[in-house]
Amino acid sequence: MATMKKKQKKRIILAVVIVLIIAIAATVISLIAVNESIPEVALYKVSANDIYETVTATGQVSSGVVKEYKVDAVATVKEVMVKTGDEVKQGDLLATFDTSNFDAQIVQLQTSYDQAKAGYKDALESQKQAKKNLADVQQKIAVLEKKNANLKEKASQAAANAATSTMPSVPNVTAPSRPNVTIPTAPSAPQESATSSISDTTAFSRPNVSAPSVSLPSVSVPSNIATSNTLSANSSGAAQQPATDFDAALLENAVSGIDWTDVNAVAAAVANSNAELTSNELMLAAYYIQAEMYSSMASDTLVSAKKDLMNSTKSALDTLNEAKQEMEAGWKAAFDGTITECSIFAGEQTSLLTKGIVLQNLNDMVVTLSLGEYDIHKVKVDMPAAITTAYGSYTGKVISKSPVATGGSTSSIMDSVGSSMGISGLSSLTQSGAGVEVQISVDNPDENIIIGFDASVEIDVGEHIGITTVPSNSMVLDKTGSYVFVYDEESETVTKTLIETGATSVSDYEVLSGVELGDMIVLAPQSTYEDSFKARIKADAK
Repeated sequence: MATMKKKQKKRIILAVVIVLIIAIAATVISLIAVNESIPEVALYKVSANDIYETVTATGQVSSGVVKEYKVDAVATVKEVMVKTGDEVKQGDLLATFDTSNFDAQIVQLQTSYDQAKAGYKDALESQKQAKKNLADVQQKIAVLEKKNANLKEKASQAAANAATSTMPSVPNVTAPSRPNVTIPTAPSAPQESATSSISDTTAFSRPNVSAPSVSLPSVSVPSNIATSNTLSANSSGAAQQPATDFDAALLENAVSGIDWTDVNAVAAAVANSNAELTSNELMLAAYYIQAEMYSSMASDTLVSAKKDLMNSTKSALDTLNEAKQEMEAGWKAAFDGTITECSIFAGEQTSLLTKGIVLQNLNDMVVTLSLGEYDIHKVKVDMPAAITTAYGSYTGKVISKSPVATGGSTSSIMDSVGSSMGISGLSSLTQSGAGVEVQISVDNPDENIIIGFDASVEIDVGEHIGITTVPSNSMVLDKTGSYVFVYDEESETVTKTLIETGATSVSDYEVLSGVELGDMIVLAPQSTYEDSFKARIKADAK
């Protein structure tokens, strides 16, 4: 029995041990799975470094001293003394010309200039007179507008008074009194023999008595009492005039008694006011048209166009005169140099499209490049630069910077992208990018740097010593700004943080705000990172 109890006890202990082992294993597996789901990051400690900021771009090599001889008019080439590649000295004769055709062209241009000058003078006089006329018309408009406003107010008041005032009083007309006419009553007579000379419409009271028959006297109704042959008798036997004849007489008497002076005055005032207002409005419309015309004539548009025509004609005339003088003397070398282009030949008729001759000093070379708005503000004259070609490297410096930008509108986009990547001057690699022209001198040029070829330029735009920096590969850029992911050791979390940057190099960015020296940030953050999350640190974190 005891042996059986011991065996059962061992089995129970074994089962408990197995359950514990399984539970521990599950816990360990669970912890490993949870730990593996937390991103592992490499950290960088924000520190102070030096940045040597540069702007890089690609430009074209050309001569630093260039003289282009162009044919600005039609002429005949007499003789050409040089060809492409020739070395010349200052003052050497390059070509001669027959300038006899210049005289007719100069006369024609002089006539055009005189006409343009007269037209400009007439335009000035017309503008002056138009300004005076405009001032006069504007004054008339102001007076007439004020007068019309008053007329409108008076007409409105007159109309209101006519609508609200009591009409002229009608005199009280009393109907003419009517005489009471009593029809005599006939003496008593037998009923059957009673006769009357009046109409049957009149009834008489006849007493019912017996009497001998007698003749009733004839009764005539006065003419001023009634116009009708019919009379009506009232209860008392009085005859009345018909109502229609009485009303007509009453109305006629009433109308004839009205004093029409006030009515006519009101009507006349309204009519006169409206007539004057209409006339003034027509006149005002004419003034408005005149003002518009004078305003157009008084503007600077026509005068400016006439002036531009005069100036351009004068410029063409001056250029032609200068060209004649120069070509009469022949083209001469302005300095020691090399003929790099010769496009004219003896005996040919030149045209405005002819390039002529190009003279360059090949011992003085420059690289011309274009910088966008994100780089040009960093570059100053006399800043040192490094020039690199396919066959050699040279030193130089910035010798000029154009005050205006030329070209398209894509440089700002390209340079913005380039700056975010630590690359400057991207716009100079395209034809469409707008940019500011900058020239870089080349120290000690040799045969390995050739005019017309491209060269890479790196301009040193500043030294920043001991500044707070972060690696460029620790930054995340989006449309809202530049960010780094800062690690918090206590909470073991990473938070996306906005920073403000300053100077840049290929590998580093200066940080002006957002992080401080000693902060730990994530290197090479992934695009899938959330704004805040738990993180594990790699063992080799810096």
